[in-house]
Amino acid sequence: MAEQRTERDVLHHLVNVCENGALGFTTAAKHVKGPRLKALFEELSAERTRFVEALTPHLLRLGGRNDPGGTSAGSLHRGLMELGSLVPGNHDHHLVIEAKRGEQLAIDAYNEALSGMLPPTVIELVEQQRDAMISDSDRIRTVDMGYE
Repeated sequence: MAEQRTERDVLHHLVNVCENGALGFTTAAKHVKGPRLKALFEELSAERTRFVEALTPHLLRLGGRNDPGGTSAGSLHRGLMELGSLVPGNHDHHLVIEAKRGEQLAIDAYNEALSGMLPPTVIELVEQQRDAMISDSDRIRTVDMGYE
């Protein structure tokens, strides 16, 4: 039987997802060589930080807290990015693959939240953020075509 998640749990998870994204895109930007890719990853990191800032008041209203730093899964993902940057070959392509994978996990988390328990006051915000992530994923895919 699946564990019942509260509205606070769902929002806390989305905040963690966005923090992981911000840190992951910062890691990717630090290691890529291509200036277009670096600028894109820096932009996406800033966007995820804005997402955290927009979600946090809703989380706090429900009695939750924001513990910055992301999750252990996000830390592992960033570690894979770091390791991939050390392997000979096309580092940028490896980082793009990891970014796309992370972005899809974020979109999946948002879709799950939207099909579950969210406070009505935050549904529109979560939909907007999810839609931005879908658009961002397309942008990453488009930039990646230059590396395949």
